[in-house]
Amino acid sequence: MDISDKFTRYAGWVENKCPLYAKLTKAAADDGHLLDIASEASPGQPEPELLLAATHSLLLEERDHPLAQFYPTCEQTGSDESPVAHFRDFCTQNEDQLRSIIATRRCQTNDVGRSAILLPAFEHVSRLVESNSLAQIEIGTSAGLNLNWDQYSYEFVGVDRVGEPDSPVTITTEVRGKGRPPLPQNFPTVAHRCGIDLNTLDVTDDEDARWLHALIHPNQTRRHRQLVAAIEVARENQSSLIEGDVFDELPAQLSNAPSNADLIVFSTHVLYQLTEDKIAELRSLLSSHSSEQPVHWLSIDPDEELGEPTYRLVTFVDGDATESQIAQFEPYGDWIQWQGNR
Repeated sequence: MDISDKFTRYAGWVENKCPLYAKLTKAAADDGHLLDIASEASPGQPEPELLLAATHSLLLEERDHPLAQFYPTCEQTGSDESPVAHFRDFCTQNEDQLRSIIATRRCQTNDVGRSAILLPAFEHVSRLVESNSLAQIEIGTSAGLNLNWDQYSYEFVGVDRVGEPDSPVTITTEVRGKGRPPLPQNFPTVAHRCGIDLNTLDVTDDEDARWLHALIHPNQTRRHRQLVAAIEVARENQSSLIEGDVFDELPAQLSNAPSNADLIVFSTHVLYQLTEDKIAELRSLLSSHSSEQPVHWLSIDPDEELGEPTYRLVTFVDGDATESQIAQFEPYGDWIQWQGNR
């Protein structure tokens, strides 16, 4: 798939989520100059998302440009004009900075709404192994906000409300279908937690915090408010974040996990950035470690394209793997549909 096709595909996917982004990426798909700017992205990084986020990041710096009027995050009054001409002009005026941001930043949308799938997934594993002590390693952790999943309050609409009642972060999700997600009244104990990322983000750094906001669609005001609250929690509950290539860092982190806790390696929207060979290498690494300690691998099914992702569990014991799909969910946690059998 060439870069123009990626922009066209993204425009179709985002149309119902952020009409502004659909218009901009549809126009960019036929604009060689904008595509050339976006092509600065590192291998495996999604060019449409990075061009949009880099633009959003500069606008959040309070750049004085007519494009800002289309971004609710810039506290403008809005406009009935087409944003496309302003987008092209902004990108031309700020081309050097956009190229630099796209070349050096990564798509690291650290949306805590995704903890709506993590909470029942972790409880599912806890019940399967009949354990109340977990060791957790997150791949593609970004700023580590989802490592603080047990510091949040959750409302599964029509089912239950669980978690920390006084948390500034409340994650609300619709439960679809007949299945009911397993929800703990008392959260499992996390005996060990860490995250790995090629470029960890520091929530105490203003530029990194702004980048996290830039990755969120500008019309998603609830998600922006939720991010502010999650950053507040993270500044008080900083997890161990390791910067480096997962294939270099993961073996040591697996060995560091306590043997008396059940080991979970998890990610959300990460595997799509890896090649098939790299996913196979990751699977082999986890399988190999399972000769020392069982490994529970939670991730989005890597064979899926853009759409409503499926969360799966692969359990490795002495090199043997058992795999099951446990839920579908909206990419930012607005709803889940549980499929697990416990």
